[in-house]
Amino acid sequence: MGTPFIPELSELLHQVEEKFGHRLSTTTDFELLSFVIERETGELISASTLKRLWGYVSYSSTPRIATMDTLCRYLGHKDFKAFRQALKDSGAVVSTFFTSKTVEASSLSEGAGLLLGWAPNRLVRLRFRGGSTFEVESAENAKLRPGDRFEASEFILGAPLFISSVHRSDGTSTPPYVAAKADGLNVLEVLHEKG
Repeated sequence: MGTPFIPELSELLHQVEEKFGHRLSTTTDFELLSFVIERETGELISASTLKRLWGYVSYSSTPRIATMDTLCRYLGHKDFKAFRQALKDSGAVVSTFFTSKTVEASSLSEGAGLLLGWAPNRLVRLRFRGGSTFEVESAENAKLRPGDRFEASEFILGAPLFISSVHRSDGTSTPPYVAAKADGLNVLEVLHEKG
């Protein structure tokens, strides 16, 4: 079963990083944050749990509410419910228009390549197969595998990639998949077309 999307979780992780003082990108960062949270709240969240939340290691289940409550207390809120209400009251999370680099499937020629990347060190090379279908040619440190196919209408730099289903080369399909959940895509490049 895929991880259900919790819209406020991304903002929670962002605010925890802001309070912590820098982006979490190494094992030492997660261990230090675990220590700081325990010192400030009296509650322990292991470094391995933090790594899963930030997508540093594989994570395929919903975060425990107790974990999110502890992160919220680290930020000064009573619990996750109070954090969500504070976000709603502040207007910090609202619908808005934005400008970002975007690649739309409709703008690509069949055979065009696409390079996607996201934190901490994921890199995936795709080949456009026409319509809205993409095939994975190579994948580094990602759950996607060479030969996987999926449909996508667009890719947005700085936004997560949501895929309704990945079709494996063995004929099986996955549940919905989200890549770059915490910080969005940080690499988005159209590559040369295959002749």
